[in-house]
Amino acid sequence: MGENIKELVKAAHYLYSSGLVLGSAGNISIRLSMGEIAITPTGVPLSLVTEENVAIVGMDGSRLLGGDPSSELYLHLGIYKVRKDIKSIVHTHSPYATAFAFSDKRLKGLEGFNGVEEDSMVEVAYHKPGSLELARECAEKIKEGKILILKNHGVVCCGSNLREAIQLAEFIEQSAKTQFLAYILTKI
Repeated sequence: MGENIKELVKAAHYLYSSGLVLGSAGNISIRLSMGEIAITPTGVPLSLVTEENVAIVGMDGSRLLGGDPSSELYLHLGIYKVRKDIKSIVHTHSPYATAFAFSDKRLKGLEGFNGVEEDSMVEVAYHKPGSLELARECAEKIKEGKILILKNHGVVCCGSNLREAIQLAEFIEQSAKTQFLAYILTKI
């Protein structure tokens, strides 16, 4: 388990340094077993996540070890409950992808962005961040794909491992950036 927590901490620091998350906005989790997950702590910038403050939580939401879990805990748990193949979840407020989530433009999968196809991205209606309504709708919408675009909020990327979830978050941000620039260029 210790090795998994170390990887989670490294991933948190990486997402922060890469600009995919700012401050304490965003969270990461990994499935430790069918009964437990590890998730970044609430209110702690991802740059300050440590092995000691990562929360270990049961699938019922009970805190077993570490800090207080992210306010999006139930979003993560809901997805893990309906998708046994998902082993890691990354939730970001990356600037370009989140801009699309706030706009009326649909984010499209681009050729060459492995794993970011049109049908792998599902839009989720706006619900208050951290709410059970948001958690329920995310669990409902993740049935097929691996990427959720949270309207007026951000992005959730799911993977069969931590590397895949992070890679999807990077690809979705790069795809959004490319589309944004293409929209600007067509206006010139």
